[in-house]
Amino acid sequence: MYDPLHADADWCRALAVRTGGPILELGCGSGRIAVPLAADGHRVVGIERSPAMLERARARAMRAGVVVDLRDGDVRDFSLDETFPLVLMVLNTFLMFEPEERWACLARAREHLTEGGRFAMHVFQPDPEKVAGYEGAVVEEGTFETESGSRVTVFTSTRATVDRSTFTWTCDEVGDDRIVHRYSRTATLHYLYRREAELLLAAAGFSIESMEGDFDGSPADERSPRLLIIARRRERGDEQERRG
Repeated sequence: MYDPLHADADWCRALAVRTGGPILELGCGSGRIAVPLAADGHRVVGIERSPAMLERARARAMRAGVVVDLRDGDVRDFSLDETFPLVLMVLNTFLMFEPEERWACLARAREHLTEGGRFAMHVFQPDPEKVAGYEGAVVEEGTFETESGSRVTVFTSTRATVDRSTFTWTCDEVGDDRIVHRYSRTATLHYLYRREAELLLAAAGFSIESMEGDFDGSPADERSPRLLIIARRRERGDEQERRG
Protein backbone atom coordinates (compact mmCIF):
# COMPACT_ATOMS: atom_id res chain seq x y z
CA MET A 1 0.00 0.00 0.00
CA TYR A 2 3.03 2.26 0.08
CA ASP A 3 3.67 2.01 -3.63
CA PRO A 4 1.89 5.02 -5.18
CA LEU A 5 2.61 7.34 -2.25
CA HIS A 6 6.37 7.65 -2.53
CA ALA A 7 8.66 8.68 -5.36
CA ASP A 8 12.10 7.60 -4.14
CA ALA A 9 12.84 5.14 -6.92
CA ASP A 10 14.79 7.74 -8.91
CA TRP A 11 17.19 8.22 -5.99
CA CYS A 12 17.92 4.49 -5.91
CA ARG A 13 18.24 4.25 -9.68
CA ALA A 14 20.70 7.13 -9.83
CA LEU A 15 22.78 5.56 -7.09
CA ALA A 16 22.78 2.22 -8.91
CA VAL A 17 24.19 3.94 -12.00
CA ARG A 18 27.15 5.07 -9.88
CA THR A 19 27.82 1.74 -8.19
CA GLY A 20 26.78 -0.79 -10.79
CA GLY A 21 25.36 -4.15 -9.86
CA PRO A 22 24.56 -6.63 -8.62
CA ILE A 23 22.30 -4.96 -6.05
CA LEU A 24 20.89 -6.37 -2.82
CA GLU A 25 17.68 -4.87 -1.41
CA LEU A 26 16.84 -5.64 2.21
CA GLY A 27 13.10 -5.69 2.83
CA CYS A 28 12.20 -5.46 -0.85
CA GLY A 29 8.44 -5.58 -0.21
CA SER A 30 6.33 -5.57 -3.36
CA GLY A 31 9.29 -4.91 -5.65
CA ARG A 32 8.61 -1.19 -5.98
CA ILE A 33 12.36 -0.48 -6.11
CA ALA A 34 13.76 -3.85 -7.18
CA VAL A 35 11.73 -4.13 -10.38
CA PRO A 36 12.71 -0.72 -11.84
CA LEU A 37 16.34 -1.47 -11.00
CA ALA A 38 16.06 -4.78 -12.86
CA ALA A 39 14.41 -2.95 -15.76
CA ASP A 40 17.49 -0.71 -15.87
CA GLY A 41 19.59 -3.80 -16.53
CA HIS A 42 20.90 -4.55 -13.04
CA ARG A 43 20.84 -7.96 -11.44
CA VAL A 44 18.84 -7.54 -8.24
CA VAL A 45 18.47 -9.81 -5.22
CA GLY A 46 15.64 -9.00 -2.81
CA ILE A 47 15.19 -10.27 0.75
CA GLU A 48 11.65 -10.20 2.17
CA ARG A 49 10.00 -12.13 4.99
CA SER A 50 6.36 -11.46 4.03
CA PRO A 51 4.96 -14.17 1.71
CA ALA A 52 2.24 -11.79 0.53
CA MET A 53 4.78 -9.14 -0.41
CA LEU A 54 6.93 -11.70 -2.22
CA GLU A 55 3.93 -12.74 -4.30
CA ARG A 56 3.26 -9.12 -5.20
CA ALA A 57 6.91 -8.65 -6.13
CA ARG A 58 6.89 -11.73 -8.36
CA ALA A 59 3.72 -10.53 -10.07
CA ARG A 60 5.18 -7.07 -10.58
CA ALA A 61 8.38 -8.46 -12.06
CA MET A 62 6.39 -10.69 -14.40
CA ARG A 63 4.27 -7.77 -15.60
CA ALA A 64 7.43 -5.75 -16.23
CA GLY A 65 9.09 -8.64 -18.06
CA VAL A 66 12.15 -8.66 -15.80
CA VAL A 67 13.83 -11.15 -13.49
CA VAL A 68 14.41 -10.35 -9.81
CA ASP A 69 16.02 -12.94 -7.54
CA LEU A 70 13.54 -12.88 -4.65
CA ARG A 71 14.47 -14.66 -1.42
CA ASP A 72 12.31 -15.44 1.60
CA GLY A 73 14.33 -14.26 4.58
CA ASP A 74 14.76 -12.04 7.62
CA VAL A 75 17.13 -9.13 7.03
CA ARG A 76 18.47 -9.59 10.56
CA ASP A 77 19.53 -13.19 9.94
CA PHE A 78 20.45 -14.35 6.44
CA SER A 79 23.54 -15.38 4.50
CA LEU A 80 24.17 -15.34 0.76
CA ASP A 81 27.14 -16.71 -1.15
CA GLU A 82 27.98 -13.40 -2.80
CA THR A 83 28.70 -9.76 -2.05
CA PHE A 84 27.35 -6.61 -3.64
CA PRO A 85 28.64 -3.12 -4.44
CA LEU A 86 25.29 -1.71 -3.34
CA VAL A 87 22.94 -2.76 -0.53
CA LEU A 88 19.65 -0.87 -0.17
CA MET A 89 17.19 -0.54 2.69
CA VAL A 90 14.56 2.06 1.83
CA LEU A 91 11.26 3.61 2.90
CA ASN A 92 11.66 3.45 6.69
CA THR A 93 12.34 -0.30 6.69
CA PHE A 94 15.20 0.28 9.12
CA LEU A 95 12.81 2.00 11.55
CA MET A 96 10.61 -1.07 11.84
CA PHE A 97 13.19 -2.75 14.04
CA GLU A 98 13.72 -2.19 17.73
CA PRO A 99 16.91 -0.22 18.47
CA GLU A 100 18.69 -3.35 19.73
CA GLU A 101 17.79 -5.21 16.51
CA ARG A 102 19.42 -2.60 14.29
CA TRP A 103 22.88 -3.98 14.96
CA ALA A 104 21.97 -7.28 13.29
CA CYS A 105 20.56 -5.47 10.24
CA LEU A 106 23.72 -3.43 9.83
CA ALA A 107 25.97 -6.44 10.39
CA ARG A 108 24.21 -8.41 7.64
CA ALA A 109 24.38 -5.43 5.30
CA ARG A 110 28.11 -4.99 5.91
CA GLU A 111 28.83 -8.71 5.48
CA HIS A 112 27.23 -8.66 2.05
CA LEU A 113 29.06 -5.60 0.73
CA THR A 114 32.10 -5.78 -1.49
CA GLU A 115 35.21 -4.01 -0.23
CA GLY A 116 34.37 -0.32 -0.24
CA GLY A 117 30.76 -1.10 -1.20
CA ARG A 118 27.90 1.25 -0.35
CA PHE A 119 24.96 0.79 1.99
CA ALA A 120 22.10 3.21 1.32
CA MET A 121 18.95 3.82 3.30
CA HIS A 122 16.41 6.55 3.81
CA VAL A 123 14.12 7.16 6.76
CA PHE A 124 11.88 9.95 7.93
CA GLN A 125 13.10 12.16 10.77
CA PRO A 126 10.33 13.58 12.98
CA ASP A 127 10.31 16.84 14.86
CA PRO A 128 10.36 15.67 18.52
CA GLU A 129 8.53 18.79 19.67
CA LYS A 130 5.60 17.93 17.42
CA VAL A 131 5.32 14.16 17.75
CA ALA A 132 5.51 13.63 21.53
CA GLY A 133 2.05 12.61 22.69
CA TYR A 134 0.54 13.22 19.26
CA GLU A 135 -2.63 11.37 18.36
CA GLY A 136 -3.95 12.43 15.02
CA ALA A 137 -7.32 12.03 13.38
CA VAL A 138 -7.85 9.81 10.36
CA VAL A 139 -6.54 11.62 7.29
CA GLU A 140 -7.42 10.88 3.68
CA GLU A 141 -4.11 10.74 1.84
CA GLY A 142 -5.50 10.45 -1.67
CA THR A 143 -6.89 8.16 -4.35
CA PHE A 144 -4.94 6.37 -7.04
CA GLU A 145 -5.51 3.78 -9.75
CA THR A 146 -3.69 0.46 -9.48
CA GLU A 147 -2.01 -1.40 -12.31
CA SER A 148 -5.09 -3.65 -12.52
CA GLY A 149 -7.42 -0.67 -12.98
CA SER A 150 -9.11 -0.58 -9.59
CA ARG A 151 -9.27 2.63 -7.55
CA VAL A 152 -7.84 2.80 -4.06
CA THR A 153 -8.37 5.50 -1.45
CA VAL A 154 -5.80 5.58 1.35
CA PHE A 155 -6.40 6.80 4.90
CA THR A 156 -3.81 7.11 7.65
CA SER A 157 -3.86 7.62 11.39
CA THR A 158 -0.93 8.14 13.74
CA ARG A 159 -0.19 7.75 17.43
CA ALA A 160 3.21 9.01 18.53
CA THR A 161 5.46 9.19 21.56
CA VAL A 162 8.88 10.72 22.00
CA ASP A 163 10.69 7.71 20.50
CA ARG A 164 8.23 5.96 18.17
CA SER A 165 5.12 6.33 16.05
CA THR A 166 2.45 3.77 15.28
CA PHE A 167 0.90 4.25 11.86
CA THR A 168 -2.24 2.62 10.54
CA TRP A 169 -2.87 2.63 6.79
CA THR A 170 -6.40 1.77 5.66
CA CYS A 171 -7.16 1.23 1.97
CA ASP A 172 -10.58 1.09 0.36
CA GLU A 173 -10.29 -0.57 -3.03
CA VAL A 174 -13.11 -0.53 -5.59
CA GLY A 175 -12.79 -2.84 -8.58
CA ASP A 176 -14.98 -3.71 -11.53
CA ASP A 177 -17.47 -5.34 -9.19
CA ARG A 178 -18.01 -1.94 -7.48
CA ILE A 179 -17.63 -3.63 -4.11
CA VAL A 180 -15.45 -1.85 -1.57
CA HIS A 181 -12.67 -4.08 -0.28
CA ARG A 182 -11.03 -2.69 2.85
CA TYR A 183 -7.65 -3.76 4.15
CA SER A 184 -5.30 -2.18 6.64
CA ARG A 185 -1.81 -2.43 8.03
CA THR A 186 -0.30 -1.13 11.25
CA ALA A 187 3.40 -0.57 11.80
CA THR A 188 5.46 0.93 14.59
CA LEU A 189 8.46 2.97 13.53
CA HIS A 190 11.29 3.63 15.98
CA TYR A 191 12.85 7.01 15.30
CA LEU A 192 16.40 7.58 14.14
CA TYR A 193 17.87 11.06 14.36
CA ARG A 194 20.84 12.45 12.46
CA ARG A 195 23.43 12.32 15.22
CA GLU A 196 22.23 8.89 16.34
CA ALA A 197 22.57 7.62 12.76
CA GLU A 198 26.14 8.93 12.54
CA LEU A 199 27.18 7.19 15.75
CA LEU A 200 25.35 3.96 14.95
CA LEU A 201 26.83 3.55 11.48
CA ALA A 202 30.34 4.38 12.67
CA ALA A 203 30.11 1.79 15.44
CA ALA A 204 28.78 -0.78 12.95
CA GLY A 205 31.78 -0.42 10.64
CA PHE A 206 30.64 2.19 8.11
CA SER A 207 31.93 5.57 6.98
CA ILE A 208 29.20 7.99 5.95
CA GLU A 209 29.76 9.25 2.42
CA SER A 210 26.75 11.57 2.31
CA MET A 211 23.69 12.40 4.38
CA GLU A 212 20.95 14.53 2.83
CA GLY A 213 17.80 15.88 4.43
CA ASP A 214 15.40 15.33 1.54
CA PHE A 215 15.23 14.26 -2.08
CA ASP A 216 16.08 17.80 -3.17
CA GLY A 217 19.67 17.21 -2.04
CA SER A 218 19.58 19.60 0.91
CA PRO A 219 22.08 18.78 3.68
CA ALA A 220 20.70 16.91 6.67
CA ASP A 221 20.26 18.63 10.00
CA GLU A 222 18.11 18.13 13.09
CA ARG A 223 15.06 19.67 11.38
CA SER A 224 15.27 17.75 8.10
CA PRO A 225 12.14 15.73 7.29
CA ARG A 226 14.21 12.79 6.05
CA LEU A 227 17.64 11.25 6.26
CA LEU A 228 19.04 9.92 2.97
CA ILE A 229 22.21 8.11 3.95
CA ILE A 230 24.94 6.61 1.79
CA ALA A 231 27.67 4.86 3.77
CA ARG A 232 30.71 2.89 2.68
CA ARG A 233 31.89 -0.32 4.24
CA ARG A 234 34.92 0.60 6.33
CA GLU A 235 37.75 -1.89 6.15
CA ARG A 236 39.93 -2.92 9.03
CA GLY A 237 43.18 -1.04 8.82
CA ASP A 238 41.50 2.14 7.57
CA GLU A 239 42.47 5.24 9.47
CA GLN A 240 38.93 5.59 10.78
CA GLU A 241 38.89 1.96 11.88
CA ARG A 242 42.07 2.45 13.88
CA ARG A 243 40.63 5.53 15.52
CA GLY A 244 37.58 3.50 16.58
